[in-house]
Amino acid sequence: MEVKEPLEVDSETLRKIQLLELSILKDIDDICRKHGLHYTLCGGSMLGAIRHGGIIPWDDDIDITMLRDDYDRFFEICKTELNTDKYFAQTMDTDPNYRLMYGRILLKGTKFVRVGQEHMKALNGLFVDIFPRDGISDIFLIMQLQSILAKLMRKMLYSPVGVLKSKSIWGRWGFRFFMCFPRTSALHIFKIINFLNFGRETKRVACWGLMSNGERRKLELGKKAYKEYRKKIRSLPLEERKKRKERNKGIYREWFYQTEDLPFEDMKAMVTSAWDTWLTWNYDAYMKLPPVEKRKMHQTVSHIDLGEYV
Repeated sequence: MEVKEPLEVDSETLRKIQLLELSILKDIDDICRKHGLHYTLCGGSMLGAIRHGGIIPWDDDIDITMLRDDYDRFFEICKTELNTDKYFAQTMDTDPNYRLMYGRILLKGTKFVRVGQEHMKALNGLFVDIFPRDGISDIFLIMQLQSILAKLMRKMLYSPVGVLKSKSIWGRWGFRFFMCFPRTSALHIFKIINFLNFGRETKRVACWGLMSNGERRKLELGKKAYKEYRKKIRSLPLEERKKRKERNKGIYREWFYQTEDLPFEDMKAMVTSAWDTWLTWNYDAYMKLPPVEKRKMHQTVSHIDLGEYV
Protein backbone atom coordinates (compact mmCIF):
# COMPACT_ATOMS: atom_id res chain seq x y z
CA MET A 1 0.00 0.00 0.00
CA GLU A 2 1.35 3.41 -1.00
CA VAL A 3 1.63 6.15 1.62
CA LYS A 4 -0.33 9.23 0.55
CA GLU A 5 1.18 12.69 0.25
CA PRO A 6 0.51 15.07 3.17
CA LEU A 7 -1.96 17.90 2.80
CA GLU A 8 -0.99 21.53 3.01
CA VAL A 9 -3.24 22.74 5.82
CA ASP A 10 -3.98 26.46 5.61
CA SER A 11 -4.14 28.65 8.72
CA GLU A 12 -7.95 29.04 8.53
CA THR A 13 -8.54 25.28 8.49
CA LEU A 14 -5.99 24.74 11.26
CA ARG A 15 -7.75 27.29 13.44
CA LYS A 16 -11.10 25.55 12.87
CA ILE A 17 -9.51 22.27 13.95
CA GLN A 18 -8.08 23.89 17.08
CA LEU A 19 -11.41 25.42 18.10
CA LEU A 20 -13.26 22.13 17.61
CA GLU A 21 -10.70 20.34 19.76
CA LEU A 22 -11.05 23.10 22.34
CA SER A 23 -14.79 22.43 22.48
CA ILE A 24 -14.05 18.74 23.17
CA LEU A 25 -11.69 19.74 26.00
CA LYS A 26 -14.36 21.95 27.54
CA ASP A 27 -16.79 19.03 27.74
CA ILE A 28 -14.06 16.77 29.21
CA ASP A 29 -13.27 19.49 31.74
CA ASP A 30 -16.96 19.73 32.74
CA ILE A 31 -17.11 16.00 33.50
CA CYS A 32 -13.85 16.08 35.46
CA ARG A 33 -14.88 19.03 37.61
CA LYS A 34 -18.34 17.57 38.28
CA HIS A 35 -16.83 14.32 39.57
CA GLY A 36 -13.68 15.63 41.25
CA LEU A 37 -11.27 14.08 38.75
CA HIS A 38 -7.78 15.53 38.28
CA TYR A 39 -6.18 16.01 34.89
CA THR A 40 -3.44 18.24 33.57
CA LEU A 41 -2.66 19.57 30.14
CA CYS A 42 0.56 17.95 28.96
CA GLY A 43 3.07 18.06 26.12
CA GLY A 44 2.54 20.86 23.63
CA SER A 45 -0.78 21.75 25.23
CA MET A 46 0.88 22.53 28.57
CA LEU A 47 3.57 24.44 26.72
CA GLY A 48 0.87 26.35 24.83
CA ALA A 49 -0.91 27.30 28.06
CA ILE A 50 2.28 28.73 29.57
CA ARG A 51 3.94 30.29 26.51
CA HIS A 52 0.91 31.30 24.41
CA GLY A 53 -2.06 31.34 26.79
CA GLY A 54 -3.74 28.70 24.63
CA ILE A 55 -3.06 26.31 21.79
CA ILE A 56 0.35 26.74 20.14
CA PRO A 57 -0.55 28.57 16.89
CA TRP A 58 0.89 25.83 14.66
CA ASP A 59 -0.26 22.86 16.79
CA ASP A 60 -3.04 20.55 15.64
CA ASP A 61 -3.93 18.61 18.78
CA ILE A 62 -4.75 18.91 22.49
CA ASP A 63 -3.38 16.42 25.02
CA ILE A 64 -4.27 15.84 28.66
CA THR A 65 -3.11 13.23 31.14
CA MET A 66 -4.49 11.62 34.33
CA LEU A 67 -3.42 9.11 36.92
CA ARG A 68 -4.79 5.63 36.15
CA ASP A 69 -7.54 5.71 38.82
CA ASP A 70 -8.98 9.00 37.52
CA TYR A 71 -8.56 7.81 33.93
CA ASP A 72 -10.54 4.61 34.57
CA ARG A 73 -13.22 6.53 36.46
CA PHE A 74 -13.48 9.08 33.65
CA PHE A 75 -14.13 6.49 30.95
CA GLU A 76 -16.58 4.67 33.22
CA ILE A 77 -18.50 7.93 33.75
CA CYS A 78 -18.46 8.53 29.98
CA LYS A 79 -20.68 5.46 29.55
CA THR A 80 -23.58 7.36 31.08
CA GLU A 81 -22.72 11.07 30.91
CA LEU A 82 -20.92 11.63 27.61
CA ASN A 83 -23.05 12.98 24.76
CA THR A 84 -22.88 9.92 22.51
CA ASP A 85 -24.69 11.69 19.67
CA LYS A 86 -21.68 13.98 19.43
CA TYR A 87 -18.75 12.01 20.86
CA PHE A 88 -17.21 8.55 20.98
CA ALA A 89 -15.06 7.51 23.96
CA GLN A 90 -12.43 5.52 22.08
CA THR A 91 -10.26 2.95 23.84
CA MET A 92 -8.96 -0.55 23.16
CA ASP A 93 -12.14 -1.79 24.90
CA THR A 94 -14.68 0.25 22.94
CA ASP A 95 -13.15 0.01 19.45
CA PRO A 96 -11.88 -3.45 18.33
CA ASN A 97 -9.70 -1.84 15.65
CA TYR A 98 -8.09 0.80 17.87
CA ARG A 99 -4.37 0.23 18.49
CA LEU A 100 -3.28 2.74 21.13
CA MET A 101 -2.73 2.17 24.86
CA TYR A 102 -4.46 5.42 25.74
CA GLY A 103 -7.93 6.76 25.11
CA ARG A 104 -9.42 9.72 23.35
CA ILE A 105 -12.70 11.55 23.06
CA LEU A 106 -13.50 11.63 19.36
CA LEU A 107 -15.81 14.09 17.61
CA LYS A 108 -18.26 12.16 15.43
CA GLY A 109 -18.92 13.29 11.87
CA THR A 110 -15.33 14.44 11.30
CA LYS A 111 -12.22 12.90 9.71
CA PHE A 112 -8.58 13.54 10.51
CA VAL A 113 -6.34 10.90 8.93
CA ARG A 114 -2.60 10.82 9.60
CA VAL A 115 -0.27 9.98 6.72
CA GLY A 116 0.36 6.23 6.66
CA GLN A 117 -2.83 5.45 8.59
CA GLU A 118 -5.31 5.57 5.69
CA HIS A 119 -5.81 1.81 5.84
CA MET A 120 -6.51 1.65 9.58
CA LYS A 121 -10.07 0.58 10.44
CA ALA A 122 -10.48 2.29 13.80
CA LEU A 123 -13.14 5.01 14.04
CA ASN A 124 -11.60 8.27 12.92
CA GLY A 125 -12.20 11.96 13.62
CA LEU A 126 -10.93 15.01 15.49
CA PHE A 127 -10.09 14.15 19.07
CA VAL A 128 -8.48 15.01 22.40
CA ASP A 129 -6.02 12.39 23.64
CA ILE A 130 -6.16 11.32 27.31
CA PHE A 131 -2.98 9.63 28.56
CA PRO A 132 -3.16 7.37 31.64
CA ARG A 133 -0.19 7.42 34.01
CA ASP A 134 0.82 4.14 35.65
CA GLY A 135 3.48 3.38 38.23
CA ILE A 136 7.19 3.09 37.42
CA SER A 137 9.20 0.79 39.66
CA ASP A 138 11.54 2.49 42.10
CA ILE A 139 14.08 -0.29 41.43
CA PHE A 140 16.31 0.73 38.51
CA LEU A 141 16.68 -2.69 36.83
CA ILE A 142 12.94 -3.37 37.01
CA MET A 143 12.25 0.12 35.65
CA GLN A 144 14.54 -0.69 32.70
CA LEU A 145 12.67 -3.96 32.11
CA GLN A 146 9.34 -2.11 32.19
CA SER A 147 10.67 0.37 29.61
CA ILE A 148 11.84 -2.42 27.28
CA LEU A 149 8.49 -4.23 27.53
CA ALA A 150 6.62 -0.97 26.88
CA LYS A 151 8.68 -0.35 23.75
CA LEU A 152 7.86 -3.85 22.47
CA MET A 153 4.19 -3.27 23.26
CA ARG A 154 4.14 -0.01 21.30
CA LYS A 155 5.89 -1.57 18.30
CA MET A 156 3.30 -4.36 18.20
CA LEU A 157 0.47 -1.87 18.14
CA TYR A 158 2.17 0.48 15.68
CA SER A 159 3.28 -2.28 13.30
CA PRO A 160 0.50 -1.85 10.65
CA VAL A 161 1.63 1.79 10.28
CA GLY A 162 5.34 1.22 10.84
CA VAL A 163 5.56 -1.37 8.07
CA LEU A 164 4.54 1.38 5.62
CA LYS A 165 6.35 4.36 7.11
CA SER A 166 9.68 2.84 8.15
CA LYS A 167 12.49 4.13 5.93
CA SER A 168 14.76 1.09 6.31
CA ILE A 169 14.22 -2.42 5.01
CA TRP A 170 15.18 -3.84 8.41
CA GLY A 171 12.63 -1.60 10.09
CA ARG A 172 9.92 -2.78 7.72
CA TRP A 173 10.81 -6.43 8.28
CA GLY A 174 10.80 -5.83 12.04
CA PHE A 175 7.30 -4.40 11.90
CA ARG A 176 6.19 -7.32 9.70
CA PHE A 177 7.35 -9.62 12.49
CA PHE A 178 5.38 -7.66 15.10
CA MET A 179 2.28 -7.80 12.88
CA CYS A 180 2.23 -11.57 13.49
CA PHE A 181 1.08 -10.92 17.04
CA PRO A 182 -2.60 -10.17 17.75
CA ARG A 183 -3.57 -6.80 19.22
CA THR A 184 -4.36 -8.50 22.55
CA SER A 185 -0.67 -9.43 22.98
CA ALA A 186 0.02 -5.79 23.84
CA LEU A 187 -2.57 -5.94 26.64
CA HIS A 188 -0.82 -8.97 28.13
CA ILE A 189 2.52 -7.15 28.06
CA PHE A 190 0.89 -4.16 29.74
CA LYS A 191 -0.34 -6.40 32.58
CA ILE A 192 3.21 -7.68 33.10
CA ILE A 193 4.56 -4.11 33.21
CA ASN A 194 2.13 -3.18 35.97
CA PHE A 195 2.66 -6.48 37.81
CA LEU A 196 6.34 -5.55 38.16
CA ASN A 197 5.34 -2.81 40.62
CA PHE A 198 4.21 -5.65 42.96
CA GLY A 199 1.16 -3.73 44.14
CA ARG A 200 3.15 -0.74 45.39
CA GLU A 201 2.05 2.85 44.76
CA THR A 202 5.26 4.16 43.25
CA LYS A 203 6.51 7.73 43.55
CA ARG A 204 6.82 8.13 39.80
CA VAL A 205 4.46 7.46 36.92
CA ALA A 206 4.60 7.16 33.13
CA CYS A 207 2.30 6.65 30.19
CA TRP A 208 3.61 3.36 28.82
CA GLY A 209 1.76 3.94 25.56
CA LEU A 210 3.96 6.95 24.75
CA MET A 211 7.59 7.17 23.72
CA SER A 212 10.04 8.28 26.39
CA ASN A 213 11.66 11.71 26.12
CA GLY A 214 14.85 10.07 24.82
CA GLU A 215 13.01 8.10 22.12
CA ARG A 216 11.06 11.17 21.05
CA ARG A 217 14.16 13.34 20.87
CA LYS A 218 16.02 10.70 18.82
CA LEU A 219 13.11 10.53 16.36
CA GLU A 220 12.89 14.32 16.05
CA LEU A 221 16.62 14.93 15.66
CA GLY A 222 17.59 11.95 13.52
CA LYS A 223 20.48 9.56 14.19
CA LYS A 224 23.36 11.90 13.40
CA ALA A 225 22.03 14.93 15.27
CA TYR A 226 21.03 12.72 18.22
CA LYS A 227 24.59 11.40 18.52
CA GLU A 228 25.86 14.97 18.66
CA TYR A 229 23.20 15.80 21.24
CA ARG A 230 24.28 12.84 23.42
CA LYS A 231 27.93 13.88 23.06
CA LYS A 232 27.03 17.37 24.23
CA ILE A 233 25.14 15.97 27.24
CA ARG A 234 28.14 13.87 28.29
CA SER A 235 30.31 17.00 28.31
CA LEU A 236 28.03 18.83 30.79
CA PRO A 237 29.05 19.32 34.45
CA LEU A 238 28.33 16.36 36.73
CA GLU A 239 25.49 18.14 38.56
CA GLU A 240 23.70 18.93 35.29
CA ARG A 241 24.10 15.34 34.10
CA LYS A 242 22.56 14.10 37.35
CA LYS A 243 19.56 16.38 36.83
CA ARG A 244 19.07 15.07 33.31
CA LYS A 245 19.33 11.48 34.49
CA GLU A 246 16.62 12.27 37.02
CA ARG A 247 14.26 13.27 34.20
CA ASN A 248 14.46 9.80 32.67
CA LYS A 249 12.98 8.22 35.78
CA GLY A 250 9.51 9.63 35.04
CA ILE A 251 7.35 12.36 36.52
CA TYR A 252 6.12 12.46 40.11
CA ARG A 253 2.71 11.10 41.07
CA GLU A 254 2.16 13.97 43.51
CA TRP A 255 2.20 16.48 40.64
CA PHE A 256 -1.29 15.30 39.68
CA TYR A 257 -2.71 16.24 43.08
CA GLN A 258 -1.40 19.82 42.87
CA THR A 259 -3.10 21.56 39.95
CA GLU A 260 -4.11 25.12 39.18
CA ASP A 261 -6.50 26.66 36.68
CA LEU A 262 -4.65 28.52 33.95
CA PRO A 263 -6.00 30.46 30.95
CA PHE A 264 -6.23 28.31 27.85
CA GLU A 265 -7.86 30.20 24.98
CA ASP A 266 -11.27 31.27 26.38
CA MET A 267 -11.42 28.70 29.21
CA LYS A 268 -9.53 27.79 32.37
CA ALA A 269 -7.84 24.39 32.12
CA MET A 270 -6.20 22.28 34.83
CA VAL A 271 -2.41 22.37 34.78
CA THR A 272 -0.07 20.80 37.32
CA SER A 273 1.50 23.33 39.68
CA ALA A 274 4.85 21.73 38.79
CA TRP A 275 4.54 22.94 35.20
CA ASP A 276 7.90 24.72 35.21
CA THR A 277 9.84 21.58 36.15
CA TRP A 278 7.77 19.40 33.80
CA LEU A 279 8.29 21.72 30.83
CA THR A 280 11.99 22.12 31.58
CA TRP A 281 12.37 18.32 31.62
CA ASN A 282 10.60 18.07 28.27
CA TYR A 283 11.88 21.11 26.40
CA ASP A 284 14.75 22.72 28.35
CA ALA A 285 14.42 26.45 27.47
CA TYR A 286 10.70 26.10 26.83
CA MET A 287 9.90 29.82 26.52
CA LYS A 288 12.18 30.16 23.51
CA LEU A 289 10.28 29.97 20.22
CA PRO A 290 11.50 27.43 17.66
CA PRO A 291 12.94 28.66 14.34
CA VAL A 292 10.28 29.88 11.87
CA GLU A 293 10.81 26.84 9.61
CA LYS A 294 9.86 24.51 12.48
CA ARG A 295 6.65 26.30 13.37
CA LYS A 296 4.39 23.79 11.65
CA MET A 297 2.12 20.86 12.45
CA HIS A 298 4.23 18.13 14.02
CA GLN A 299 2.18 15.35 12.40
CA THR A 300 1.37 15.10 8.69
CA VAL A 301 -2.22 14.50 7.65
CA SER A 302 -3.61 13.17 4.35
CA HIS A 303 -7.35 13.73 4.79
CA ILE A 304 -9.46 16.24 6.74
CA ASP A 305 -13.23 16.49 6.78
CA LEU A 306 -14.91 18.77 9.33
CA GLY A 307 -18.39 17.63 8.32
CA GLU A 308 -21.14 19.87 9.64
CA TYR A 309 -18.56 21.95 11.53
CA VAL A 310 -17.11 23.60 8.38
